[in-house]
Amino acid sequence: MLKDINKRRPDRKLERSLVFLAYTVMFMSLTMFSLFFYPQYSIYLIIGTVVFNLLCILITLRILKLSEDAIAFGTLASEIINDKTKLMRVDNSENKAVLCNRLALDYFSDKSVMDFLENNIIDTAANKLDLQKLKSAINKLQPATVELSVNPAKDSVFVAEEWLRISIKPIYLDKTDIFEGKYSLKKIRKESYIFWVIENITAYKNMEQVFKEERTSLHNFIDYMPIGVYSCDNFGRIEYINNTLADYIGVEKNSVNGMLFDDFIAHNSEQMHTQNGNFTGNVMIKKSSGNSEVFIKQKRVKENDTLKSRGAVIWDVPNDKELKLIFNLMRDKTEWLFNNSPIGIIFADGYLKIMEVNQNIEKIFAQSQEKLVGQNVGDYFDAVSNEKMHKALTDFIQGKEDSIKFETNLKPETEEKNVEVCLYPMHTHYIPEGNVANGIIIYVTDITNRRNLEMQVAQAQKMQAFGQLAGGVAHDFNNLMTAVIGFCDLLIQRHGVGDASFSDLLQIKQNASRAAEVARQLLAISRKQPFNPKMLNVTESFAEIEPLLSRALNEKITMKITHAPDLGMIRVDSTQFSQVLLNLVVNAKDAINGKGEINISTRRERLHEAYQFGPDLIKPGDFVVISVTDTGCGIPDENKEKIFEPFFSTKKNIPGSGTGLGLAMVYGIVRQTEGFIKLFSEVGKGTTFEIYLPEFENKTEDTEETTKIKESVILDKTGKAALTTMGNTVSNISRDKMILGLNISAFDSMRNISTKNAGTRIIFVDDEDAVRKVGVRGLKRKGFDVVECISAENALEYIKSGEPFQMLITDMMMPGLSGADLAKIVHKEHPEVKIILASGYSEEIARNELAGSADFYFIGKPYSLEALNIKITEVLGSHE
Repeated sequence: MLKDINKRRPDRKLERSLVFLAYTVMFMSLTMFSLFFYPQYSIYLIIGTVVFNLLCILITLRILKLSEDAIAFGTLASEIINDKTKLMRVDNSENKAVLCNRLALDYFSDKSVMDFLENNIIDTAANKLDLQKLKSAINKLQPATVELSVNPAKDSVFVAEEWLRISIKPIYLDKTDIFEGKYSLKKIRKESYIFWVIENITAYKNMEQVFKEERTSLHNFIDYMPIGVYSCDNFGRIEYINNTLADYIGVEKNSVNGMLFDDFIAHNSEQMHTQNGNFTGNVMIKKSSGNSEVFIKQKRVKENDTLKSRGAVIWDVPNDKELKLIFNLMRDKTEWLFNNSPIGIIFADGYLKIMEVNQNIEKIFAQSQEKLVGQNVGDYFDAVSNEKMHKALTDFIQGKEDSIKFETNLKPETEEKNVEVCLYPMHTHYIPEGNVANGIIIYVTDITNRRNLEMQVAQAQKMQAFGQLAGGVAHDFNNLMTAVIGFCDLLIQRHGVGDASFSDLLQIKQNASRAAEVARQLLAISRKQPFNPKMLNVTESFAEIEPLLSRALNEKITMKITHAPDLGMIRVDSTQFSQVLLNLVVNAKDAINGKGEINISTRRERLHEAYQFGPDLIKPGDFVVISVTDTGCGIPDENKEKIFEPFFSTKKNIPGSGTGLGLAMVYGIVRQTEGFIKLFSEVGKGTTFEIYLPEFENKTEDTEETTKIKESVILDKTGKAALTTMGNTVSNISRDKMILGLNISAFDSMRNISTKNAGTRIIFVDDEDAVRKVGVRGLKRKGFDVVECISAENALEYIKSGEPFQMLITDMMMPGLSGADLAKIVHKEHPEVKIILASGYSEEIARNELAGSADFYFIGKPYSLEALNIKITEVLGSHE
């Protein structure tokens, strides 16, 4: 209807026909009415009526025809305006829109389509060619369809480009009126128009690209897969082979199309021509380098009602000999994994009968494989474990559980061992009844040593806790002993040698000194006792200690000492080393009932791996081992875990038995020297203690005098002097009168109150009232001006008052501000003041507390008033 240039718009033709029909009906009505007024002209009027009536019928028929065309024309305009999927637009000869839908109006706005395309087209050769094609079709008023890629719109979901399918068609119309409305034709002259239909096909193009890439990937996959692939028609002519097969045969891929596949079979090609076209087997194939055996799997398929053959070719398939070698290698690998596994493995059937075991199970059960196979695995475990295994087997068959794990003990008649058992279903995957649990795999791990080690760790942790407790008790005990010894000194000063109370006071002080020795043993347990290590030759040290050890034994016990040659040096405190050996020998003597022997031997031993000793890890290295073996009663198993505990003793009913601190002190001293102890004992046969001490190179020692000087200076982390320590006694003090081992001349000298110390003010700080009172009284008797302070904070308040003082004596361990911190503050603000630190712990503790400080002195608790006076005299005199 819009294609013929000689036709008018059908809606206008329909309009004119309707007007003409109206006039015809009007004239027919007039002729009919005229019959009443002009009967004499009835014949003419009737003829006229008939003519007008025929005209009405003809016009009506034409109207019906024109209505169809008008409806079609209106439908086209409606489609243009209401289309919401495509951009539709009609442009006049000036490239301006005269009719368009909403999508076209929003997309192009008031721009011409050609201008929009030229400004937004992607600059490619194909786009330029299609755009030129579109321009040529517009100029020639010819229909055309092109696909162009343009820059995406701002609201587009595509980020790279958009694809448009553009179709044009010329429209020819006669001169007519216009439609009214926003999208109507404003004025259409007798000329041509261009009808644009534009569709966004970006999604289609993207999918097309995806499909193309997938087809390419699939083609490449098939072309280069590691096996040969071919396809033939119903007559066996090759339609396709992949690159892999072409390269293997040694031909060009495209040169074999149309050739018979049988041409590449060396002989017996007829074996592949079965009745159904399917074939599986080995054939000899021709190659450019000679014949070769391959495996072919061929299948007949139907494609588009045409039968074809497709197959896969695999080469380098191992023959029977090669398969046997591979099978034997797999058997070896399986045997390596099975028999050399560090875990015991049992294969049991559905009745828990042992089918096979590895070598580790033979060791754990202490039975050979021949005896174990065929036995019920539950016979080697207790009833509870046996029940767990049966339940596990049921759960595995029903698929309820994947694995079960528990710990148990082997039956005593087998061997007393702790084991960890893991149960797994025995699934079969490579037989027709695959993935069926028809048995169980039992993994058994001997954890006896692990449990023993855990017990040792627990024991060592308990010993560590005891050590911490012992250290705290010893510290408080030393404070108490300081007060007891100090008050004894004050009483002895008031009671002369001839006084009746003098001997009692001496007994009190002597027993207080013995109590202080117990405190030193407690500090040895906690590894907080004074420690002055030296390089010692083991053989020479035994030569000095042997008489002491011999005196500790009776005539029924013989002692034998043997040394290995070329022993290295050990670094220990000589006094503590003697205490360790003496304690072990005395314990060995007490364990021997009647006659017996004690053998002491030394040797060198190298640890190649780290050794776990309780919670500590001993580093590998060379050690000197000292072994003390007796032929005594031995130690029961239940006591082996307790012998190093403080206050534990099995000699409670033996006269003169000790406090139970001997072995605990041995343990503490050995650990302080970075060593460890091993115990071997069997009831009725004897006990062996092996002490491992780190070995050092045999270097020349400093002279004793130089060593003493070095030991009196404690260095900080930077190597500077942090603390100067001196003993509680001086060796050159004359001992004129000695009673019960005590220096009576010293007590006599302390009775007289000195006047030479007048003017020396000392701040004495200690939170223990008894220690503070006895110290202050003793110092005042020596003529010192003493300021008594109960805490470090109290001392700082006095110092802030500005009163001068010459010395500070302070306890190191106090609540609140510690004595070490007080010493640092005083030394910083008053560097001329002498400072003495007192502690129930050792000088090693002072070393850690005062790292980074300098010029401090130390006195250990318990100390006597004599020792305190000597220390003060030395400190004041050392800086004169």
